[in-house]
Parts: sequence; structure tokens; C-alpha cells
Amino acid sequence: IRHLKVRKGFRGYYLKDQSHLGYPTTPYILLKGAWLEKAGFTIDTPVSVQVQPNRFVLTVRETA
Repeated sequence: IRHLKVRKGFRGYYLKDQSHLGYPTTPYILLKGAWLEKAGFTIDTPVSVQVQPNRFVLTVRETA
């Protein structure tokens, strides 16, 4: 089990219809560590993200 925290980041762009708001904050999660490689997520591995309420699932994408 890994315990991470959702952090505050800033988008380096703004939406045209929201340009008056400047660069808004946006949540992000940083994933890094040897444990990723042990789980099969090596450098340059293509990944799929499935988003569900209160959960997301990372899966290694099979390449043809």
C-alpha cells in the first residue's frame, strides 16, 4: 500500500472562455518510485487510466 496526497498545481494555460481567471489551480498526484517498476510500470510503458468515483485504475496497455 502506498499513501499519496493530492497536491495543488497550476495549469500552464487557460481556457478561452475563462481567460479572466488566469492560470487556475488544478489537482495532481505524483507517482514515482521503484515500486512502479516492480508492479510492471517501467519507463516508457504505455498506460490506460480508468476513472471511477473515488477510484482510478492504472493498467499497462498491451502493444501490438
